[in-house]
Amino acid sequence: MRTKMKMLQIVGPGEYAIIHADVPQVKDHEILVEIEIVATCPRWDLSMMGGKHMFDASKGLEYPLPPGWPGHEAAGIVKAVGSGVVGYQVGDRVASLEHIAGNGAYAEYLCYREHELIKLPDSISFKQAVSFELLKCVMIGLLQLGDLRGKSIVVSGLGPAGILALQMARIWGASEVIGIDLNEQRIRYVNVVGIGEAVHPDELGSRRFDLGYDCVGAAPSVQNLLRIVDRHVVVFGVLKGTVQYEDHLWFKGMKLESYQYRRFNERDRELLIDAVASKGLNMECIQTHHVPFTQYQEAVELLKSQTAIKVHFYPGTDFVSDGLGNATREE
Repeated sequence: MRTKMKMLQIVGPGEYAIIHADVPQVKDHEILVEIEIVATCPRWDLSMMGGKHMFDASKGLEYPLPPGWPGHEAAGIVKAVGSGVVGYQVGDRVASLEHIAGNGAYAEYLCYREHELIKLPDSISFKQAVSFELLKCVMIGLLQLGDLRGKSIVVSGLGPAGILALQMARIWGASEVIGIDLNEQRIRYVNVVGIGEAVHPDELGSRRFDLGYDCVGAAPSVQNLLRIVDRHVVVFGVLKGTVQYEDHLWFKGMKLESYQYRRFNERDRELLIDAVASKGLNMECIQTHHVPFTQYQEAVELLKSQTAIKVHFYPGTDFVSDGLGNATREE
């Protein structure tokens, strides 16, 4: 196996470099994965290239960032396992469910701990699996709403999370699921692809819903859900601004709740695999654009303009360009 690899590193606001590094050596409880595909997480990429903290825009960042960040949605093949690993072996196809410490996944190889990965059946492609970390998070938030069967739900925001939430709510038995967004292009995309019903908020008329799931994080979006939802709203997006919880909401027992992260358990993993492998959840539809790492700024601009829902990269080829913008493999 190779001993050297390439990684992307953000070195300043709007600046990045392709760097060389050693392929990491596995520790006792680590798994080395050769990354086949990695996807952007729009808010992370925009924040880190824009010089802003992901969760607090008033804070700056210290550059250069750790190599490989903000990449954390990835899928690939196990290349080595530590002596303490029991659930994985060389050759397993895997996707990341979590990765917080150390370098990021904009790299050819990365080490994970067992709970940070999920094993893939042959029926699930790498492109379907690359954003399982996002799907995991979306599922955790939806489960906070309780049993969806027979209930109506409105999903605000048709970015990557909203598109997945729209599908998962239907799979989990909601009687009515509708997505809303201000971006007409996103509305058309959802309806054309056939993954659910989407409209502009102004087109809802007098329709009301039992549940609301906010994937925007902007206070006006949450406020609008409080206006049209009767029982329970979960805010999945990182909240910006002030939301008013008025007295009439208290009197009718409206529950407003923030997203509450927790460790993904075995039952959760089964539900995730079942949704994609058996229930038809479309993961590839959020991977709308591919560019090489050598044109990472272009990827960020596609996200900023909302032209792309997500951009994906293939580390095996995308770190080298032939000068014409085409990715080539370097041995």
